[in-house]
Amino acid sequence: MTGGGRTIRRIAVLRFGGMGDILLATPAVRALAQHFDTTEIDFIVGKGMRDALTGIPYLRRIIEFDKSGEDIRLKNFLPFLQRLRSERYDLFVNFHPSLKTITMAIASGAPRVLTFKKDQRKQPDTGHMRHAIDDFCKELRPLGIPSVDDRYLDFAIPPEASAQVATLLKEEFGIAAGDPLLVANPGASHYVNRWPPDRFAALLDRAGETMPPLRLALIGGPGDKELAAQVVGAAARPERIANLAGRLSIKELGALLARANVVVTGDTGPLHIASAVGAPIVALFGPPDPDRTGPQTPGDLVVSHPDLDCIPCHKRTCRRGDIACMHDLSVDLVLAAVRRRLTAASASRFALALPMQEAQR
Repeated sequence: MTGGGRTIRRIAVLRFGGMGDILLATPAVRALAQHFDTTEIDFIVGKGMRDALTGIPYLRRIIEFDKSGEDIRLKNFLPFLQRLRSERYDLFVNFHPSLKTITMAIASGAPRVLTFKKDQRKQPDTGHMRHAIDDFCKELRPLGIPSVDDRYLDFAIPPEASAQVATLLKEEFGIAAGDPLLVANPGASHYVNRWPPDRFAALLDRAGETMPPLRLALIGGPGDKELAAQVVGAAARPERIANLAGRLSIKELGALLARANVVVTGDTGPLHIASAVGAPIVALFGPPDPDRTGPQTPGDLVVSHPDLDCIPCHKRTCRRGDIACMHDLSVDLVLAAVRRRLTAASASRFALALPMQEAQR
């Protein structure tokens, strides 16, 4: 198909940022692939983010660029720009505008460039902030893509990752394939988005006590090991918790989340991986706006503090100084949401096996 008088076949897409930022852009990139009937799309991401996108069929190549390291030095940046130009892209979509990325777009020589403009205003038709998925997708209108109906996120899990996770769960923690599983993620890139470790510990203890079939797992990246250890250390029954923090690759994390009956997490990368792989979610939101980055699958639940009018504040520091929106979020409230989310997944064996008094709470 054509755009601006030239056939669009070869496309470059750029989005730096964290795992969630990248995954939230995939519906827009998939729409490009479908509209122009192409699999010649290269996606430029930051260092360490390649596996967010590997295995997605409409992508030809994932290109890592260390925007804060060696790649930005002139001796490396100029050859990188030359390589971009040699690809002869028909379209360059810049989902992360900055001086560096605008330079990349210009240097690519692509005759058509689209540059993302973030819109965090409340929309007049809904009264809510536009979701990040839709914010990315709005930039495609000049290409003749007025809307994107398929808003699911893309994340590919290789069979070997699923097999590795199944083996790890069974051999080290005695968790079999059919066992119901709650996966908790206490980490978040920004401290204000974290529910305290002692609250996570209490949640896991009470979930294990009141729903005996439920197995419990804890996740996190390499930087979350200490945080996960705090959760385990605060638990009354630490032996019940499979602590997997820092032990899984990105693909194995996706496989574990796909295996989960419910995932409890704040607004961070694993939330969006869980959404992409179809895991039932209970999302804990304080400063961020769930209208902007919350889960989109019907049935998923967002839990926020019920009595604070300062949220969502969209801030990375708390003007109150106490982060009450997360630190005072009650275990009772989150546990009730976990029960509701498990029960709503009526096709799962666990939901059917719940004791009647638990299923009705």
